[in-house]
Amino acid sequence: MANLSPLNKSQHQALKVKVDPSYAHSANSHVTPISVFELPQVQAEYPIVFIKDAETGRFHLVALLGLKPQENLFHKKEGWNALYVPQHLTNFPFVLSSSVEQPNNFVVGIDLDSQTVSESDGEALFTDTGEQTKYLVKVTENLARANSQLNATQLFINTMVDKSLLSSQSLTIKPINAKEFTVTGLYSIDEEAFKDLNDADYQELKDKGFLAAIYSCLFSTQRIAKLISLSEN
Repeated sequence: MANLSPLNKSQHQALKVKVDPSYAHSANSHVTPISVFELPQVQAEYPIVFIKDAETGRFHLVALLGLKPQENLFHKKEGWNALYVPQHLTNFPFVLSSSVEQPNNFVVGIDLDSQTVSESDGEALFTDTGEQTKYLVKVTENLARANSQLNATQLFINTMVDKSLLSSQSLTIKPINAKEFTVTGLYSIDEEAFKDLNDADYQELKDKGFLAAIYSCLFSTQRIAKLISLSEN
């Protein structure tokens, strides 16, 4: 469990964060959340899929990092094995949060238990006089940008569900030197259902600016071969 704490200069003035190019905190994650605005970059590196929360029934837009639970094929000790890193990973160990009492008042939080956080090594968060460093200002800007994209991402997901464009996907993987296995629990955009949309629904997707996002999702299925290759090396 993360030990999240709202940042404040009185308690955390001495804190530093060491940038981890391997994003080790994600080593046991086979998916990571992504924004609809990231899709052009993500589709060039990762398969884009949807997963369904078993408790709430809500769908989430994610990049597939591995073919099995707790498998991340992009995490390497020497660095991340892709040119683009999803912003959910790069924002760690920081989060933007709000309280129930003040839902529109966001504060920057930090995972104090992260191995990247210490008082001895890394990027300082506050100056000697208690002002935010350029590093923390940039972090805050990145978090605010990611937060501003949540509504558009959720609208995209909801629209895919409303138009019945998501279908369950099972991937049968046949590794060269291992036993065949099946990946389940994933959903993808149904290309045939997309092709069969009536003119009104297609125009609605176009008006919402979702056509490019849909094509990014469809094109990204070619990256499954990359995951298979990574799993065999």
